[in-house]
Amino acid sequence: MEKKQKNKYDYSAISIKADVAVSFRRYSKQFSKSNSEVLRRMMVFLQWNGLNPFDNTIEKIVSAIEMNRKQIEYLISIIKNIEKTQTKPTYEMVKILFEAHCKNKEATRKEKLFIPKPKIREVEEKVPKIFHERKQQEFKDYKMDCQKLLEKIELVEPTFGKPYLKVDLSQGEYEKLRRQLDKD
Repeated sequence: MEKKQKNKYDYSAISIKADVAVSFRRYSKQFSKSNSEVLRRMMVFLQWNGLNPFDNTIEKIVSAIEMNRKQIEYLISIIKNIEKTQTKPTYEMVKILFEAHCKNKEATRKEKLFIPKPKIREVEEKVPKIFHERKQQEFKDYKMDCQKLLEKIELVEPTFGKPYLKVDLSQGEYEKLRRQLDKD
């Protein structure tokens, strides 16, 4: 098909059954190519791969696919071998350098840790004896009040539900306790 003029080709008539021609036209429309271009590419594919369109067996195609798969697996094994033999030494070298760098940092850190710290004098506060005795007495009173409160708490176990604690205080005792807590 040589070009005579712009967009003009030499055409040749081929006798094809009508139903085959219709299905071929549909097939070539999927690729949006001309019928001649699709037919040419199909022929190139068959010739390139050494396929005979009159072979009823697909064994040749399957064997070609298997051969390609084996080649791909072989390439994968080569790449894995390269990773093991060529990148691991590089990895080991980087690891050794990193460990050496970390050891240097630890040495500098240890040097910094041995810098003497300035001594801080603790100031002792002296509390007058009377103030101390008053605080001790207040603590004893508070402890006695807590003890009285704990004595007034009793465990209630209802027939249904969880057991709970009940505080048996009168209104006056409750107000007195509240005032003492608010005062402090």
